[in-house]
Amino acid sequence: MATPEDMIDAHLRYLRAARYAARTIDDARKLLHRAHRQLPEGLHGATVTELEEFLADPLWSTETALTYFKHLRRLYKWAARPSDPWMSFDPSEELVRPKSAPELPRPAPDEIVRACIFDTDNPWRLYCRLAALAGLRPCEIATVRRQDIGEVIRVKGKGGRSRTVPTHPLIAELVEPLPPGVIASRPSGKRVTAYWMSKSTAHYLRTVGIGTTLYPLRHAFATKVEERHDVRAAQVLLGHASITTTTRYTLISRKRQQAAIDDLDFG
Repeated sequence: MATPEDMIDAHLRYLRAARYAARTIDDARKLLHRAHRQLPEGLHGATVTELEEFLADPLWSTETALTYFKHLRRLYKWAARPSDPWMSFDPSEELVRPKSAPELPRPAPDEIVRACIFDTDNPWRLYCRLAALAGLRPCEIATVRRQDIGEVIRVKGKGGRSRTVPTHPLIAELVEPLPPGVIASRPSGKRVTAYWMSKSTAHYLRTVGIGTTLYPLRHAFATKVEERHDVRAAQVLLGHASITTTTRYTLISRKRQQAAIDDLDFG
């Protein structure tokens, strides 16, 4: 008899066949097994109320709850499809999508960016430069290979979307002597994950007295590109599917806000 674990495994095979990104599949695996353990009757016996309670965890950010919602909806829609059903109904059908309140951009100030890209030790300096001078996400820094970096950086981003970013000279000088393979490494020799990249870099920066993390460096990159060029250029370089997402990364400076007000003339 098929088990809920068999259903999860079959769903992951479906995701691989549908060419979902490896990170998406791994995140789905971890979330679905976690949900199966925590739900009173497991994934196969869950009610919409139980799913709502699961997603209402106060320790999760709205973005995390939204990601988990998407994984659960995808599983149940697949499991209840008429052509090859694992379940007779979809308990997530009436599940309300978590509301995503737009967050203000939080770019690192210029002096903090300079400290990160000049006053740090390697490999952290390289990681910071990839975020601040190429706009890479932690998950992209964790997986980019030496052979992916030449005149441009070939990036495989979220959702399996690929993009290229012109290589800044300050990145090129650190990458040039590296051997082929993934540029990031862990002291333990284990695979570098996005979580490890984020947490370890944040920890290092705290120890040297620099108060930021990788994402504010990426936000600083987005803000500079939008400020000196346009939001469309920022969208392409950041790898966003929607320009709406890009606007959440870019902060309009007080100087530009004031200029917009000063330009108002009805006289």
